[in-house]
Amino acid sequence: QGARILAVDDNPANLKVLLEVLEAGGNTVLVATDGDRALSIAAQASPDLILLDVTMPGLDGYEVCRRLQQAEATRGVPVVFLTARNERQDIMAGFAAGGVDYVTKPFCEDEVLVRVANHVRLRRLTADLEGANQALTHANDELRREAEQRQALKGQLSMISQREAERWG
Repeated sequence: QGARILAVDDNPANLKVLLEVLEAGGNTVLVATDGDRALSIAAQASPDLILLDVTMPGLDGYEVCRRLQQAEATRGVPVVFLTARNERQDIMAGFAAGGVDYVTKPFCEDEVLVRVANHVRLRRLTADLEGANQALTHANDELRREAEQRQALKGQLSMISQREAERWG
């Protein structure tokens, strides 16, 4: 099943390549050419994944990622950085900002598709596990309340039994 992906890059040629590759892979692609627009689209569209260029005018990719991580609506959306830089410090800065992966430019189409698919799958599995955990927590709370009610009833029955025993000798 295709994913909704937000691709953010100030270079229209890069966006065109990403759009073609990702749509051919069965995904729905939203695009933004700057950080402010990316934040707005991400908050409204709830993408499954964000491909985010590091170097952009205005807000750079690291700052956009930090803001995405701070916002409740976008905190859980995985961010994969797009960068022409392959320096260790740049990669580490991306991870420190909250990114989950990076793809170097120029893009290898298969690499982009595989990384996107893997991170979307991880996000969906995480969401499924969180949902199952919430259901188990709810069921556990219900069982705890039922056990407390039974304990209270048991105490009442014990008192009634004792009174009846005294009454009938």
